[in-house]
Amino acid sequence: MSSEVWESHAKRVCEQLNEKHRRLVAGLLSEVLGWGGTKQIAEATGLDPKTIRQGRLDLQQGLKNSHTDRVRREGAGRPPLKKRHDS
Repeated sequence: MSSEVWESHAKRVCEQLNEKHRRLVAGLLSEVLGWGGTKQIAEATGLDPKTIRQGRLDLQQGLKNSHTDRVRREGAGRPPLKKRHDS
């Protein structure tokens, strides 16, 4: 299979996944590709290489720190916006 074909498939699949699943699939694909896999997957999917490396780490740790009922770890993500009160 040519790299253009699998890259377009990887991008389409990742677009259908939530953040957590996208990170894990990207990490898996990166592992399968081996050396340079993180860069290839980042270019194909538009994901940050740090996100892909985190996916690889999650997989290597056996998903033991993974919560099945949450997409993000508790406290992760953007902080809530505070309402501005103009006086």
